[in-house]
Amino acid sequence: MSPTAKIEREVVVFSNWTIFGLVGLGFLLEGSTSDSFLVGTIGILAIIAGFSGHLIANHVFEQTFSKGEIALGLAVFALATLAFILTWLIAGLSQTTFLIGVATFFVTVVGLFVYLITRYGVGGAFRKFDVTSSAISGSRK
Repeated sequence: MSPTAKIEREVVVFSNWTIFGLVGLGFLLEGSTSDSFLVGTIGILAIIAGFSGHLIANHVFEQTFSKGEIALGLAVFALATLAFILTWLIAGLSQTTFLIGVATFFVTVVGLFVYLITRYGVGGAFRKFDVTSSAISGSRK
């Protein structure tokens, strides 16, 4: 990929997440504070749209997720999960806020598996997590 195309992809991905990520976060927070599951669901849908836009940008520019993007995604997921669990345990959450959080994490995990299956197939997705078979086959060589 040419340096110009790489920069263009980064601009597209950054713009995509700026729009959909911030809108999604805003609706998630508003849904939690106003106890509105519908508003929170709009936030989840905006985040799904952001991820879909990222996948489209990857396809158009014939790229995959960079290591930095994967690390950032995992870090954001881990911090959001930790913040959700700590808030739930320490401060308590309303039932609507709890359901919005659980729905967000459910959609995120399902989205990860759907991405892996569509990208690598069922067997390939399983092999991404199956470290024992690669260790066994590596020792046979």
